[in-house]
Amino acid sequence: MKRAIRNSLGLIGLLTMLIFGISSCDSMLEVTDPDIVTPDNLNSEAGIATLRAGSLGDLAVAISGSAAGHGATTGLIIMSGLMADEYDYSGTFPTRREADTRIVQNVNFDIDRIYGNLHRARASAEATVDLINTFGGFDNTKSEMESVVGYVYILFAETYCSGISFSKAPADGGDLILGEPQTTDQMFQAAINWFDDAIADATPGSDLEYLARVGKARALLGLGQISDAADEVSSVPDDFVYNVEHSENSLRQQNGVYIMSTVRRQFSIADGKGGNGLMYRSSNDPRTPWEDNGAFGQDDITPYYNQLKYDDASDPIVFASGIEARLIEAEAAAQATQNATVESIHTALRATIGLPPEDLSGMTQNQLLNYHFAERAFWLYSTAHRQGDLRRLVRVYGRSVSDVFPTGDYFKGGSYDSNVVFPVPQSEANNPNYVGCLDTNP
Repeated sequence: MKRAIRNSLGLIGLLTMLIFGISSCDSMLEVTDPDIVTPDNLNSEAGIATLRAGSLGDLAVAISGSAAGHGATTGLIIMSGLMADEYDYSGTFPTRREADTRIVQNVNFDIDRIYGNLHRARASAEATVDLINTFGGFDNTKSEMESVVGYVYILFAETYCSGISFSKAPADGGDLILGEPQTTDQMFQAAINWFDDAIADATPGSDLEYLARVGKARALLGLGQISDAADEVSSVPDDFVYNVEHSENSLRQQNGVYIMSTVRRQFSIADGKGGNGLMYRSSNDPRTPWEDNGAFGQDDITPYYNQLKYDDASDPIVFASGIEARLIEAEAAAQATQNATVESIHTALRATIGLPPEDLSGMTQNQLLNYHFAERAFWLYSTAHRQGDLRRLVRVYGRSVSDVFPTGDYFKGGSYDSNVVFPVPQSEANNPNYVGCLDTNP
C-alpha cells in the first residue's frame, strides 16, 4: 500500500524526469533538451535543478494540459472552465462531459490525472526545498518552490472538495508520512504558511517575492480576508507577470488549452452558459478573443467557437500578475462600497487595452461586486481562476449556487447539477486516512 502511495506522489517518476533547466525569474518554466536522471544524482546540488524542473513540468501539465496522451491531456484550466461558465464541451469523452454538467464521479480519469500532477508538482517542490536546506544557498530557487507548494494548496482548495490529503515522502527515503484530510480553510491557511516562507526567502523587490505575495493574497481571498489580501499586494507593480511557459519541443510541453480547443475542437468558448454565464463571445471583448469558422466540434454536433487567447502550442499562460494584484485591491474596495476606488482601478486597467471607462458612482455594494467579478472574469479568462471565484461568491458573499453557476437545462440533454467541486479521486483510497469528500459545500 505504501509503495502504491509513494508511486502516486511521483517518486519513481523522478527517475525519468525531464530536465528543463533553471528559468529566469519572470517565467514558471523554460524548456531545453530533455535528459535522463538517475537516483544517485538527485541527492546533490545538481539534483536541485532536476527536482525543480520536474516540479515545474508537472505543474504546467496540471494547469494547462498537454498534447501528450490518448486524446491529449486536459488540465485544470479547461476542466475548471467547464465547471464554471468559460467553456462548453464540444467533444465526446464522458469524463469531460461530467465536468460540463458538474456531475463528476470520483473515478473520473481527467480529474484523477490533474490530481496526480498537482501532487507530483508539490512533492518535487517539497523535495527541492528539503535538498536546499541540506546544501544551503539557492534562496531564490527555494522561494520559487515554496510558492509552487503554496499554489498547489490553493488550486486544490479552489476547485476540489474538502478532504484532500497531502502526504510527504522524506528525502532520506524513510517511511511515507501519510497526510490527513484537510478542510478548504485548512488548505488556504497551509498555502499562506508556504507563501510566508517564500516571501522571506525571495530577494526583496524581485518577481519571486511578487509571485508569493499574489499567491498569499489569493489564499486570503479564499478565507474571506479581503482587505488583508489587498494590503498584501500593495507593493506588486502593475507590470509584474509570471508565466507558465510552453514549448513545441515535445508533446508534453505544448500548451494543452490550445491543443484541446483549436486543434482538437473539444472545448468551445461559451456565451451566457446556463443563464448565469458571462457573454464571453457576444461582448466582443478584446480580453476573450474568438472566431467562428462555421465548424462543428469534435462531436460533429456542437457548433464550434474557437478561443484565440492561446493561438499557438508554445503560448505561455499567465500564472500571477500585477493585473491580478490590482483586481484584488478592487475587490476589497467593492466589498467596502468604495465606488470611486473601484472605478479608478478598473478604469486604469481598461485603459491599457483601449476600453472606455464606466460610471460606477451610483452602484450598490452588490452591483459593484457583480461588475467587479465580471471584469475579473474577462481579465483572468482561461487561467484557472473562475471556478474558485464563483465558489467565493457563494462561500464569502452569500450568493446562491443557482444565482452564479450555470443552471437549468444542459444543451446536450439533462440539466446542470448543483455540485460545484471536483471530488477526491478514488485513487487516494490507497491512503488509509482517505474519507472521500469531507463535504461538498462551495
